[in-house]
Amino acid sequence: MLEHLYKKLHLIFISSIMATITVIIGILCKDFLDNERKNDSIFFERLSMLMLYELENPEKSPQAVIWPYEDDHSIFAMLKDTRGNVIYQSSLTFPTDITFLLRQFTEKANEGSVTALDQAMTTTQNGILSFSGCSHDNYWGIPATVVDKNGTLFYLSLLQRQKAPFELIGRQLPLYILLWFLSLFSVVIASRFLLKHAIAPTEKVLKSQKSFIASASHELKAPLAVILANNDKINRSSGGIPDIQKAANIIDAETMRMSKLIKDMLLLASSDSGTRSLNKTMVNIDTLLILLYEAYEPVCHRKGMPLDADFMDIHFPLLYTDKECLFQILSIFMDNAISHSKTQAPIQIKAILSRKSVTISVIDHGQGISAEDRPYIFDRFYCADKSHTDKSHFGLGLSIAKELAGFLSADVGAKDTESGGATFFLAMPLRP
Repeated sequence: MLEHLYKKLHLIFISSIMATITVIIGILCKDFLDNERKNDSIFFERLSMLMLYELENPEKSPQAVIWPYEDDHSIFAMLKDTRGNVIYQSSLTFPTDITFLLRQFTEKANEGSVTALDQAMTTTQNGILSFSGCSHDNYWGIPATVVDKNGTLFYLSLLQRQKAPFELIGRQLPLYILLWFLSLFSVVIASRFLLKHAIAPTEKVLKSQKSFIASASHELKAPLAVILANNDKINRSSGGIPDIQKAANIIDAETMRMSKLIKDMLLLASSDSGTRSLNKTMVNIDTLLILLYEAYEPVCHRKGMPLDADFMDIHFPLLYTDKECLFQILSIFMDNAISHSKTQAPIQIKAILSRKSVTISVIDHGQGISAEDRPYIFDRFYCADKSHTDKSHFGLGLSIAKELAGFLSADVGAKDTESGGATFFLAMPLRP
């Protein structure tokens, strides 16, 4: 139980801490991306200013000025005269068609409240614009006018594709990934150390309780045997006095009930301590089911409950398992079905063979299991009868069945019977 709690707390602790660290690393990545994008935009503006100053010199051809920027920094440039004639246009290509980009660029430039370019008579750069292409790509654009030393006016459009987030963070990404994994390693080690120390006192107390239960159960067996032996003497020497015989019968019944409880507690104690041993042999399932039917058919007959065997037509393979454990699980299912069924309500033992497992079910048509109780029916000491009117049950039977199934690497479960009632099943793997 504590192991399960430890694993759950460990997972929750690691998940919550790593979620926080992931958010922090995500914020750091976003800040880094924003700074890189801002630096790239500033660099683009500075390059454009240098290009403008060089274009003011009429002795240099526009191609000689623009080509190095185009080649080294992937800047697209289109230079026009006042009549709209293209003097130079870069051959640079982008993921989005350049015609579409120029149209987007023009619309974005016209949205700005800047002085019209045709009215500017000095070299002017009208700020940086940002717009999107058709292929999830983003661009910067700068509209500018160039007036060379001869007083000739030109219109310049500059475009540059913004780097994708992965391109910007590519060099830093391994560092962030390494940081995340180092954090995960540190959190796992720290959480394991802290939780082990936090659970240690509780684990010690539970271990002491388990040892006490095991010891007390062993010690209680001896006085119970003495009580049963002496009660038998009293019953034989009562001389047929009804009151004495009635009292002796009550003592005998209650002592047997106590003996069953002690037996169950011993089984759970051995399970908790890991001392229970299995005696695995080749078991004939057909024979085991027939023995189960023969053991409970008289009990069901006395209580007026028809017992049906739905497994006679199947030939089951031999299973390498513990026969006693398997029979005890099925006996618990049968006792449970008989206890919660009414007179004349049939009970069925059913077995199904598949390629991987044998599933044995005990089907009753009793009161069934409420949705409120279903998640807890295999928990120790859980009893759906909150009033405890049924003194023969201590809430241990189904939990013992689950413990024994775990030893056999099998699964137990419960579901509603279609016509009312409950179906408890045991799924045994064909191969261990």
